Amino acid sequence: MSLAHYQDSIRRLNVNMRAGRASPHKLCMLLAAFDMARAGLLTVNRIFFGPALLERYHQFFNAVRWPSAHPNPYFPYFHLSGKLRGGAPSFWHLHPLRGREAVLAAMTTARSMMDITANIAWAELDAELFDLLQKPGALEALADTLSSHWLERGLQDLRQVASRAGEVSRYEQRLRQDLPLGASEATPPTYVRDPAFRRVVTDVYDYRCAATGVRILLPTGEAMVEAAHIHPFSETGDDDPRNGLALTPDMHWAMDRYLIAPGPDLRWHVSPLLDDRIADHSRLTSLAGRFILLPKEARFSPKREVLEWRLDRLRRVGVFDT
Repeated sequence: MSLAHYQDSIRRLNVNMRAGRASPHKLCMLLAAFDMARAGLLTVNRIFFGPALLERYHQFFNAVRWPSAHPNPYFPYFHLSGKLRGGAPSFWHLHPLRGREAVLAAMTTARSMMDITANIAWAELDAELFDLLQKPGALEALADTLSSHWLERGLQDLRQVASRAGEVSRYEQRLRQDLPLGASEATPPTYVRDPAFRRVVTDVYDYRCAATGVRILLPTGEAMVEAAHIHPFSETGDDDPRNGLALTPDMHWAMDRYLIAPGPDLRWHVSPLLDDRIADHSRLTSLAGRFILLPKEARFSPKREVLEWRLDRLRRVGVFDT
């Protein structure tokens, strides 16, 4: 199938209209999948109903929602597999979890997050469409078709949000692929850098705190962890994910104030200012000597030099203050 075929398929999405406005659910879900491809996250043809997809879906949906609209991402994730206008088959296909084949085959809609997570393993695109999304020019042409066709039907605000999201995702892809900025390239603005760094670092740590092991995800794709620079960006200009840790807000605060530090031995170290006999300090002092919970891919493990810097600062601050 050609690029023109899938551009036509996008124009024939079966989208509900209300008072001249297109329902944004399917459009935002498809834009979220395109944006994942832009960020280098669709290296295999499997679109999981997880944080990377859901965060993007909510970002797009919130830009165009009307007061009574609810995002309900499970609805478009399921119904994108339905027929296009005119009865043509969809390019979006659902794969059941093992043992749930009959249940998925009998489903006519999804009414909750559980309907998806209990029955569906992933969504898959037509192989030809997936291949097109690996080509930047084709990807942007498909995204532009979606925007230009449906924006005329009441979703004008989506264009600016999609454009900014594209900037973030392209920088995110550079961070994932360890592609440094060229000599003539300016450092991206904060609105691009911050979300891109956060996405990469929290994802490679599987949304789990590298200190406490806490992993809590909300249905919106939000996680109870932040991306913390080990050696501050203000001093290094270094957004390399290997200069980052996923930490809960309290652990991020404690590290930034040199109460705890990850060391080059890949263990946590605790400031001498903290007393393990004091109950209020125990959440931090209990980390002493424990291993850092490392990323799921070894290539993203922290750089030795930034760990050395962080531990040295903890020791210097502790000695100075005592």
